[in-house]
Parts: sequence; structure tokens; C-alpha cells
Amino acid sequence: MTAGGDRVTAGPGRAGSIFDLGYRGYDGPRLGRRHAFTTLFVGALRATFGLGRPGRAKILPAFCLVFPAIIAVIFVALNAFAARFGISDIGAIPGHPEMAGAVGVFATILVAVQAPELLGRDVRYRVLTLYFSRALLRTDYALAKLGALSTAVVILMLVPHIILTVGAVLLTTDIAGALGREASDWPAILGSVLLTAVATAAVALVVAAHIARRAYATVTVFGVFIVPQIIVAVIIALDLGPASHWVVLVDLSTVLDAANAWFFGIAPSPGVWPETGLPVLLGAVASLVIAVGASAIMVQRYRTIAA
Repeated sequence: MTAGGDRVTAGPGRAGSIFDLGYRGYDGPRLGRRHAFTTLFVGALRATFGLGRPGRAKILPAFCLVFPAIIAVIFVALNAFAARFGISDIGAIPGHPEMAGAVGVFATILVAVQAPELLGRDVRYRVLTLYFSRALLRTDYALAKLGALSTAVVILMLVPHIILTVGAVLLTTDIAGALGREASDWPAILGSVLLTAVATAAVALVVAAHIARRAYATVTVFGVFIVPQIIVAVIIALDLGPASHWVVLVDLSTVLDAANAWFFGIAPSPGVWPETGLPVLLGAVASLVIAVGASAIMVQRYRTIAA
């Protein structure tokens, strides 16, 4: 066979032709599995925030980022007002523990809308086969998507805490003391944020991994977060006995609030959990179990999914 499009005819038998079109094989570096994982993670993280996509895809992520930041600025303003007018009961002003509850709804919105976006397109356009034919493993695919969505939630939730910390430092002349107080809060902040991020992202991705249609998946994710709250509130209100209190563990939002209370060493928000009398440590353990369990289901789903 010769280069430049020369024709080479087949031998005796069924007629056929082979053309050399001059294509060259790839002889560059093979970057391997780690590079494939990193590329997929970065691409999924960018997609979560709508980067590299049309403007309308950026509206909801921007909303989920900007409004928690505005809430944090309001908290700082309240602290400034209290300091300016000498309000001694500064503990009544919202701070880091309250921030987690205030921005939790935005994390729910982000994962409910973006989890189907991260997974649904790959199923609808049948590109999973292309992913899995390369160095990327099925487990890598699931963990990259989970890591990207969890990281997006971490960013969403950490920005307000950073604003609170900067505000606390700027509102006092005792900068060293303010830095010390803020530093003591950050282990609890990181623990609460990381647990919330992984749990919410994993649950949303499990739903999205089983429902290819984006609209249906989004509605189902919202249902998973909202419907149990209603059911649990009704059961607790009926006061069916101590055994019925354990049903609160199926309500992810309430469980995460209890976990947040455990991290900061405070009482959980008024509502269902205090009525159960259960320790907040149980909320932290349940949140961890949900996060690990949902992540495992997500990984298993892509180990067995047809591609």
C-alpha cells in the first residue's frame, strides 16, 4: 500500500479496495488514569458552576453562591451594629453555627439541579462507553463526579464563613484575639461543611444515577430532601412513643442540623430533633453513615451500569 491515496486492489476472490488516507497514529505521551480522573473532576466542577456553558447555565450556580454571601454580609452588619451601640448580648447575633443552617437550603438547590446535569447527559448521549474505554475506570468516573459536586458545595458553604471571619477580624482592634477565636471555630466549620457537602451531593447523585431524565431527577431529589421532613414532623407530632422518634434519622436535613449542632457544641435548631430527645452525636453518626452509604451506592451503580 502506498501513501498519498494510491489504490491497492485485493487478490482473487471477493472484490475490495484499501486506501491509505495518510492518517498518522498517536505517538505522544500517555498521561494515564490519574490525568483522566483529574480532567473529569475539573470538567465536572466547572460544569457545576456553569463555566464554559451558555449564560443561562450560570444563573442558578451564581444565585446559590451570591445569596449565602449576602447572608454572611448581613450577619457581619448585625455584629457591627451591636458593637457600635454597645449591645452586650453579642451571643444573640448570628455567627458560624447559625450560618450552616442559613445556607443549607442553597446547597440543596445546587445539588438537586446540578447532579442530574452532571450524570444525565453522559447517559442520554451514550458517551459512557467512550469514558470507560480509556484509562478511566468505572469507579474513577463515579468518584470524580462525586468529588466535583461535593467540592462545589464546600465552596458554596465556606465562602460565607470566610466573610464572617474577615468581618470579625476587621470589627475589632484586638486582631490577635479575634484570630484566635475564629481559629477555634474552624475545625467545627470544616467538619460540618465537609459532612454536609458529601452527604447532600452523594444522595443527589444516587438519584440522578438512576433517573436519566434531568427534570424527573431534579424533582425526585427535591422530594428526597423535602418529603421526609413532612412525614417525620407528622409522626413526631403524633407522639407514638419513644420508638417512633428514631424515624427522624430518615430526614437528612434534620440529621445534618443535629450534626452541625454536635460539631459546634450547641443545641440543634428548634423543631423536630429536640422533640425526639436523641443526642446530637447520633445526628453526626447518622450523617456520616448516609454520606458513606450513598457514596458506596453511587460507585456500585457505575460498576454495573450498562455502557
